[in-house]
Amino acid sequence: MRRGVAGNIMAGRRRRNSGPADRPAKQCQAGEFERMTGQSPRLKTLEERHAALERQIVQEDARPRPDTAELSRLKLEKLRLKEEIERLRREA
Repeated sequence: MRRGVAGNIMAGRRRRNSGPADRPAKQCQAGEFERMTGQSPRLKTLEERHAALERQIVQEDARPRPDTAELSRLKLEKLRLKEEIERLRREA
């Protein structure tokens, strides 16, 4: 059995919550997302990829015998993404 937030036992039942997830998603007009978040979807995607590359670099570097060619490739790709991110931020 699971316990709910207040500690009471929820006998396999989920509470019905009429929150935002139950409502249909509101469609944003062109550019509205960027104004609301201050960030374009393209920029967000690039930043996520940049962070993923950083994790890959750390993981590869932590190996007993890291593949230096792979590390170089990952670092070059990360630098390319960083430059693209900076370019997009300057243009915004």
